[in-house]
Amino acid sequence: MKFNIIKLTLLKFLLKCGALFYFIGGIVHFFGLTLFPWYTAALYIPYHDTVIALTAFSLAIILFTVSKNPIKNIDVLNAVIVSGFLAVLFSIYIIFKIDFTGPAILKKAETIFEAVLLTLYLIALILCKPKIIEDK
Repeated sequence: MKFNIIKLTLLKFLLKCGALFYFIGGIVHFFGLTLFPWYTAALYIPYHDTVIALTAFSLAIILFTVSKNPIKNIDVLNAVIVSGFLAVLFSIYIIFKIDFTGPAILKKAETIFEAVLLTLYLIALILCKPKIIEDK
């Protein structure tokens, strides 16, 4: 098998950064902490934020696990990328469906920011994803 070692190293780094991002996000949601300027404590809902935290921790574990050997875990990496694009689609739906008023007015900016950031992250993962060529 042949692959670009620089791309693989960058991919591992990106996956570990993603894992760290979601781990920190899990902590923030679980404890209702303020990490971004548009977050307001009025939006903290213990049940929903706990479910979000569980999801974030789970994704952090998956990303970290894939980062150890992206070639061996290529199917999981592909699932992460597809799931990420689904999350972007959900964010677009939320942006147009939800009436952001009152204390949630800044949530629209947050949702747009997160969708753009996730799209860029997914593009980077795709560009760095190993294209394994079997030796003949």
